[in-house]
Amino acid sequence: MDSKGIFNIEILISLMFLIIIFSLLLSLSITEFTAIDETQNRKESRIITNDISEIINKVYQNENGYSIQYKLPSKINKETYILKINNTGVYINSHYQLTYSNLLPNHILKQNNYYLDAGNVYTFTKNNNTVDITKN
Repeated sequence: MDSKGIFNIEILISLMFLIIIFSLLLSLSITEFTAIDETQNRKESRIITNDISEIINKVYQNENGYSIQYKLPSKINKETYILKINNTGVYINSHYQLTYSNLLPNHILKQNNYYLDAGNVYTFTKNNNTVDITKN
């Protein structure tokens, strides 16, 4: 301010420039936090699909009667999810993102499609050269 109490134009321009910079930084940080949250969600989904894929492949490679139990988490990052298993792989649809893991050989499952419910325990058993998945 000068002696008459009027703002200088330089101070006004500087304040506007600072406001623009801070709003850009805030926007960028919100975008980064959103990306980190989505990455964490995909990470947990990926771990589950890889675990189930490895279990199915391990059960299939062992002798008849071999079984492994697996408990699905009730939620992934506080979100519900849908888990589907078919002869091509294991799929999770969580928070509008699809995660996928391959199965080694084709046609190793007893049924064409399995839909597993979150929070339940499932048994993967080899019977007659196919893997059967049952809910406990």
